[in-house]
Amino acid sequence: MKRFYYVFLLLAVSMFLFTSCALEEIELKMDPDIQAIAKESITMSDLVNAEDIESSLEDSFGEDATVTQKSDNPLTYGVDLEIFDGAEILDKLGVADFSSVLTPECTLVTSPEPLASFSESDLGILEDIELDSLPATLVVTNATGVKVDAILTSGGSPVNLKSGETKDLADFFNVENDLMLESMSITFTSSLPADASPTIKLLVDFPFKFTITDDVELYSNEDEVGDEDIFGRDEESADDWNNILDGIESLVLHMNYDNTTGLPLKMEVQGWNVEKNQATASGAVTKEISVGEDKTVEFNLTGLIEDMKDTVPFNLMFTVILPKPETGTETYSLNMNGNLDLSLWLDLDTDITIPISNPLRAQ
Repeated sequence: MKRFYYVFLLLAVSMFLFTSCALEEIELKMDPDIQAIAKESITMSDLVNAEDIESSLEDSFGEDATVTQKSDNPLTYGVDLEIFDGAEILDKLGVADFSSVLTPECTLVTSPEPLASFSESDLGILEDIELDSLPATLVVTNATGVKVDAILTSGGSPVNLKSGETKDLADFFNVENDLMLESMSITFTSSLPADASPTIKLLVDFPFKFTITDDVELYSNEDEVGDEDIFGRDEESADDWNNILDGIESLVLHMNYDNTTGLPLKMEVQGWNVEKNQATASGAVTKEISVGEDKTVEFNLTGLIEDMKDTVPFNLMFTVILPKPETGTETYSLNMNGNLDLSLWLDLDTDITIPISNPLRAQ
């Protein structure tokens, strides 16, 4: 996105070429189709940091969990959380080995124990999403003839989960409380050898299909705008440039794009005061970026001309937003193979007469 300012630099070069002649006055009538072109590709990794998501899930479930990416489209992570291994089960039962278990059904947990800290989850820009589903399965590995029955809570109604069953824990995640193991019992339907090592796990899938209630800012080049003026101006050349800018009657940024992210987006173009490191007063120009290929949208930047004149150095900030639905709800998913590919060109309509106080001779 930082390279967008090349559009304006190319325009600046063309304007200066008109001024390098031996005339006392330049009458510059430009066709509206004068263009400067730039291209940019924004990947989903630019919009969504998958490494932050994976790190957050690892922090939430702790050192006993293994987090793996299972799918790019939709982005899905799998969490393999070990609750008890064989030695821990024996310790809970108070026996030396599994041949010493005296009753077929035993209690492993009677008071709440934490499994994950959803309250500590920090998914970056996706922190305020609500997951559409969060399937979780309780399993017993490394042994047959063993069943487990557990109750999970997270600040709401408890969920009863038996080994081999899958339940949706999305409500637990969305309330952002800690996931607690309230109780757990184990049943031996057949005898086990002394050296058996059954392991109890919770397998959780995080498919990033979600809804939002507020706009989510996915990308901004605010930290990459740089210190340069978009026209290459300095204080000495600002007055000459103002003469040029005074003659611009319209300034339109056209954008052809392919949006294969699967997300309906909005893009904002905003004037930027480099010296003050803040947006200019004119406000942002916003357009919708729908899903699909070979699309075109126009940003009318005529309202930024006064800011361009009054602000040196001046640049542009671009922001990509995932907008909340105007009505109802909409489920979004993340296609990490998608891109937002852009081709931009600038049209200007101008009728400029520039007086030259110190004529230059063409070289």
